[in-house]
Amino acid sequence: MHEPGGGLRPPSDGRRAPSGALLPPPLESEPLLAVRDLRTYFFQDEGTVRAVDGASFDVFAGRTLGIVGESGCGKSVTARSILRIVERPGRIVSGSIVLRRDGGAEVDVTRLDEESAEMRSIRGADIGLVFQEPMTSFSPVHTVGNQMVETIRLHQGVGKREALDRAIETLRLVGIPSPERRVHEYGFQLSGGLRQRAMIALALSCGPRLLIADEPTTALDVTTQAQILDLLQRLQAEQGMAIILITHNLGVVAEMCDEVVVMYLGRVVEEGSVDAIFHAPRHPYTRALLRSMPSIHSPVRTRLPTITGSIPHPYNRPPGCPFHPRCPEVIAGTCDRGEPALVELAPGHAASCFLYPQP
Repeated sequence: MHEPGGGLRPPSDGRRAPSGALLPPPLESEPLLAVRDLRTYFFQDEGTVRAVDGASFDVFAGRTLGIVGESGCGKSVTARSILRIVERPGRIVSGSIVLRRDGGAEVDVTRLDEESAEMRSIRGADIGLVFQEPMTSFSPVHTVGNQMVETIRLHQGVGKREALDRAIETLRLVGIPSPERRVHEYGFQLSGGLRQRAMIALALSCGPRLLIADEPTTALDVTTQAQILDLLQRLQAEQGMAIILITHNLGVVAEMCDEVVVMYLGRVVEEGSVDAIFHAPRHPYTRALLRSMPSIHSPVRTRLPTITGSIPHPYNRPPGCPFHPRCPEVIAGTCDRGEPALVELAPGHAASCFLYPQP
């Protein structure tokens, strides 16, 4: 394991419950990442797509924030906005993304040029990203090691030999067998599970303080999925990094996350601790998502509840609350006339819904 300032970080002092399970670290007073009223729009000839439309949330060191919602709700665009890699014609139109770097200095990445040296130093060195499909993330003409060495040399300023040694050590850390051989292989030569581990190794190669995992297990079988999730938990405990886990799998959220943000049509409709979201959900959309989860306690051969309708086309957003056309608790004459504010209903638990008094 590398020393501070040279790749991976030293292990943190993980606290354990009486059962032996690792407990999340205490909540710090200042977030590692603070997103406020983020709006990322795509300007196209057919109209404007408000992919992220006023999202706000905090990410704390050593803890995992889950961002959930159906496909098309803005989860991945939120992640790309944080790293300033939104593809054209998309761009951040307003809001702030404040990152607290080593030493306590704060920087609003929305104010940086996406091609600037400072922004490039943040990618990889401060924030790592694990993509949904590693097959398309690795270059087919460069070995896994070449891509890791390039990243390490860019951010750590070390020689090629030392960068290769660090790449091999990182591959070993994520559980890839024979890393001395695998480092010289191409992404397409690895199995799905090894490819995802290599993608995690690439994201961790410079010791980022925040790891964004965008649907990291979607394309994997359930056994490999469990192994990858266990790996992320172990690495978090050892490195003390924060994780943003983007997924539509609520079972994964229950297993992995400390806090949860529920998004719908680019907006945060509910946020809170994982216990609050799963045991006392307040927004109709959150409750509908939880009802649609399969359960071993459900009667045999019963139809799984589904959410009525589908997410509206981005060019045809409904007026008022974006969820009201599908909502079983819609208030006629209210929900279709204005967007509800995100209201705190309990400490650390808020929902955006007209069922609750508005400010």
